[in-house]
Amino acid sequence: MRTPVSASLTILTLFLLFLAFNLVWAHKLPNIRLDFSEQKIHTLSSPVQALLTSLEQPVDLYFFNSSKHPQRINPLESYSKRVELLLREYEKIAKGNINLHLIDPTPFSEDEYKARLLGLDDQQGFFGLVASSAGNGPHSIESFSPDRESLLEYEISHLIHKAIHPEHPVIGLISRLPMEGERDERNGVNTPAWQLLQEMRRQFRLVTLEPGIEKIPEHVKTLMVVHPGKLPDQTLYAIDQFVLGAGKLMMFIDPLTGLDASLTSPENPRLEALLSAWGIQMSTNKVLADRNYATSVIMTTGQSAVRHPAALTLPRQAMAQDDISTWKLRSVNVLSSGALAPAKKSRMTFTPLLQSSGQAALFDAERFALPAPFDSLTREATARGQQQVIAARVEGPAYSAFPEGINGRDASVQKSAYIHVVVVADTDLLSDRVAGMGPGNRTMSGASSDNAMFVLNTLDNLAAPDALMNVRPRAGGGRSLQVLQAMREDAAQAYREKSAELVQRLERTEKEWQLLNPRTLSPGVQAITSNVLLQALNKERLRVPMEIHALKVQAYTQVHALERKIKLLNILPVPLILCLIAWGMFLVRRRRQHLPSAAFY
Repeated sequence: MRTPVSASLTILTLFLLFLAFNLVWAHKLPNIRLDFSEQKIHTLSSPVQALLTSLEQPVDLYFFNSSKHPQRINPLESYSKRVELLLREYEKIAKGNINLHLIDPTPFSEDEYKARLLGLDDQQGFFGLVASSAGNGPHSIESFSPDRESLLEYEISHLIHKAIHPEHPVIGLISRLPMEGERDERNGVNTPAWQLLQEMRRQFRLVTLEPGIEKIPEHVKTLMVVHPGKLPDQTLYAIDQFVLGAGKLMMFIDPLTGLDASLTSPENPRLEALLSAWGIQMSTNKVLADRNYATSVIMTTGQSAVRHPAALTLPRQAMAQDDISTWKLRSVNVLSSGALAPAKKSRMTFTPLLQSSGQAALFDAERFALPAPFDSLTREATARGQQQVIAARVEGPAYSAFPEGINGRDASVQKSAYIHVVVVADTDLLSDRVAGMGPGNRTMSGASSDNAMFVLNTLDNLAAPDALMNVRPRAGGGRSLQVLQAMREDAAQAYREKSAELVQRLERTEKEWQLLNPRTLSPGVQAITSNVLLQALNKERLRVPMEIHALKVQAYTQVHALERKIKLLNILPVPLILCLIAWGMFLVRRRRQHLPSAAFY
């Protein structure tokens, strides 16, 4: 039997060996990390590693993370640790070209002052990143969000690229619409340039090209084309050769322009051949109507708003969840758009970016000329309901739509192993009035949607170098809750539609009540009115909120049921496991107590 002294010596010897191992040999062992996640979200992707190894100069990254902020919730705290681990991987792979600084700003400190000075968001404590490089100004990510976890690699890599290359990319623009503004001869005034165009000039070096241009300039690597149906053959040929020659393109096509179906414009037949060469097809003179996403617009000055089935406000669930084009978007407005589809037997990768709901259908443009048949269009769209694609990203091998050249000139590029094109079946979304229409917005002015951000995101991505463009979104840990989020958005949409009439009725009743029952400031006891009309209005204004609340409860019933199940699944497993362990220990101890004495000899 061991003595206490020998046992103590054994423990001391093991402790000394443990210290010697950690102090002498542990740092010599290779740093091995195993990533067992399905999407390898804890390991940098190959494009990111290629981008980091090709850095031309060092970059300083300042990660501001208020870990002890009172408003910080647990999911955000877990996500901040995930971001920190990923940033350490960036520093490791860059091999000296990235210097990571971890900053935990405390209230009223110098670090907090710097974070505010750099424009970081502090609603739930600072949780942002600032990058700076020698000779260039700082760039920042105001705040990380778990909702964008799939784009985390692109977000950080994009910041590093901008810190080293702050110059604006060159974007070529060919447009047959009056984006620069035009003179209104009826009123004798000049309309200003579209807000989107002004934003593009702030973020890019915009080069305006003539609609009749025969060759895209060499220094233009990214091109935006608006309404190509009116372009001459030589310009379509120039676009064809530009795309086949590795140029990136964002193109807006539209079956008609504006609310009036009489404004249809003759399309160049070459455009259909060009789309077909890229593996895309779009029905001409067919306009998309959608029951779920239709919104109210003013068709004629002085008239009340009408719920137009072709004027759509696309919510977040109508967008690609993991694409750079829809980065940080909440809603996009489109008007009288068409629908895209992949061509049969096409080898192109067709990725939908914007889509209709499942209760949408295509109709002849002439049917939208008058508001009278709108109800019938809505009913037909519901009956024939099918989800349609409004914007798509297309990548893959393609051939020229001008195999014999044009005007005696042979096509210099006949085919390409890879092209990259984004096509949008609407041009009105670029205009100011369509960008401003939306639920509750009775006019078409303002900027209530994210139309401009959709265009800017896409152009910025297309203009990025290949190393950055190849950084693809990856599924993160929050993907399991996407079903719940989609149910919440569907419930909100259903609640808005069902309660819209009641809300308007409540507003009218409240106005009539206030008009007939002005507020008095007499002290003491107030007499209850005996006016029959006022009593009826009072009952109405008190009853309608109860009906609205009942509709909300009904709309969110399934959402709340799923939330309760998720909470139970998150709460119950640990207590159950502990109970099972305790029960097992009890059974083992009980068995030992009841073993016969002979079992111990």
